[in-house]
Amino acid sequence: MQEFRFCSELFEYRSTAIETMSKHGLDLFTNFGTIDVLHDVFGLEVCGIPEESDALKILSVLRTTFPNWRHFDMFEKDSGILDLGWQVSIHRDQTRALGF
Repeated sequence: MQEFRFCSELFEYRSTAIETMSKHGLDLFTNFGTIDVLHDVFGLEVCGIPEESDALKILSVLRTTFPNWRHFDMFEKDSGILDLGWQVSIHRDQTRALGF
């Protein structure tokens, strides 16, 4: 089993992402609900994006802001209680450390 990896610098990258997205007209709690750090793949995940067009714009902004993070994903979450809507993730490492 792999150990949990903690990357404190991701919190600075999270702040950078929020600030940069705001400069592009994408605001927290309006255009997206949360932005989480992904320690296991060294990246960020933006959740609760109500509009597909905003998800595409967020992905574009994040790919420009973090050009060395080559792995990304975008999908619509349409079930469950939390963070319904589109989700965008971008990360540096290709695979997740699943612990098994």
